[in-house]
Formats: sequence, structure tokens, C-alpha cells
Amino acid sequence: MTFEAELGVALFKREKRRVELTEVGEKLLPYAKLVLSNIQDVSAAVQDVNEMRVGSLRIGGIFSLCSLLTDTLVDFSVKFPGIKVKMVCKSGRRLFEMLQNNELDFALTFESPVKDDLLDSIELFHSPLSVIVHKNHPLAKLDKISLNSLRGYSLALPERGMHVRDILEERFPDIMQNLKVQLELNDVNILYQLINTNHWISIMPQSTERDDENLRAVKLNESNTDVQAALYCRKGSYYRNAAKVFIEMLQKSLSENVAIYFLKNKI
Repeated sequence: MTFEAELGVALFKREKRRVELTEVGEKLLPYAKLVLSNIQDVSAAVQDVNEMRVGSLRIGGIFSLCSLLTDTLVDFSVKFPGIKVKMVCKSGRRLFEMLQNNELDFALTFESPVKDDLLDSIELFHSPLSVIVHKNHPLAKLDKISLNSLRGYSLALPERGMHVRDILEERFPDIMQNLKVQLELNDVNILYQLINTNHWISIMPQSTERDDENLRAVKLNESNTDVQAALYCRKGSYYRNAAKVFIEMLQKSLSENVAIYFLKNKI
């Protein structure tokens, strides 16, 4: 069906050698020009997005892994200054909620203790849980230690609801009940500062270990202590170009990270 048939009026006077606008056609001509201009604007906007000149990106990360995003954030922002990036650091539970509510494009976190069939993941690396202590702490001399051996020591741990704590509670429920968790908090940076006082010890993934000569990571002598770091997104969701490019850049950055390389290759 033609536009004229749909409107029920003639827009053109058609003669053998020429075509002219009818009165109605002349009346609609400014609107037609506006539509064509809008189509051109839409085409330009689509091209801008496809070529990463404009756009947005919403990234989430758990507190203990957000630092791994820093280098990629810098490189991405320099290369694509027109992309507006929103970055949030939250607990793993909250990040999964935000993904399900389409508030994030993807999130960097450790594996969920509970499998979520609504999310897809891109595995990045595995990291063993370790006991983090000050270099002068008695446990710092050990090569490995069991969870049961931590009884009697003052532990500072991430609060319940944070990923590492959930994993510990889920995998070692009986042992965790008997440990002396004296302090709980939701800030990993402060947690490491507290360990540096030599009063508290903690249990954290080795990948979160700070570059601090005063701290030591003692291997846990338990089975099932590896945790998987991954990027999570909603299953079947549309991937923005910006998200695809950022993920590729992050994977390249992590592949060049010596500490992560050692974790991935168990060296």
C-alpha cells in the first residue's frame, strides 16, 4: 500500500512529462523534509554509537576485585572519551540483583554460592583462599594451615552477604561456627589495614592480596578452596559495543598481569 492510498488523498499530480505536488502534497512537504532530516539524524546517531564516539557503559564489581578494573578503565577512557562509564562497587548479592534488574551491563565478581540460571558468565581465573597475616604473626612462618587451626585467633572477615564470607559459610559451615570472628566489615581496604596491625588475621582469595611487604598469605590446607573470578551478565541480554570492547580489553589486561598469570597456571 502506498502512502497516498493509506492517507486516502492524492499527493502528486501526474502528467505525461511532469509530476507536481497537489495542494495536500504541498501542505505535507515540510513534514516530509522533517522526517527525512530525522532519519538522517538517527542514522548519524547509530553510526556514532557503532563507532564508539558516544554511548554509555555500566560496570559493577565486588570490593575485593574492583582494583583489577583500574588499568582497563584508564585505557578505555583514553581511547573512547565519548563513552560515559558508571562504575559501582557492591556486594556480590547486590550485583546479581542489579544485573537481573538490568541496572548493569556486566559485573566482575567471584562465583555465586547459589547457581543462577538467569546469568551467563565469562571465566577469568581461579584464586585459592588464603589466611592473610602480618609478617610478624606466628602463623606467618607456616607454609599452610587448616581452618581448624585458626581457632583461638582473632579473625577479621568480610561481613555476611559479601561474597568471600558467603563462600566460606557455604563450603565450611561447621568449622566457621567454631572460629572466633571478632570483627566483621564491608570494606576490604580497611580490612587489610587492620591485618597490618598484627592483631587480626583474615581469610581472603589470594588474588586480593595487597602489594604490602608486611603481609603474608598462608595457604589453606583444605580441599575446595579455589574461587572463580568471572564476569557475569544477564542471559540472552543485548551486548552494547562498549561492553564488548571493554571486556576484550580487560581480558587482555589480565592476561598481562603477572600475579593473575601465576594463579591461572598454578605456578
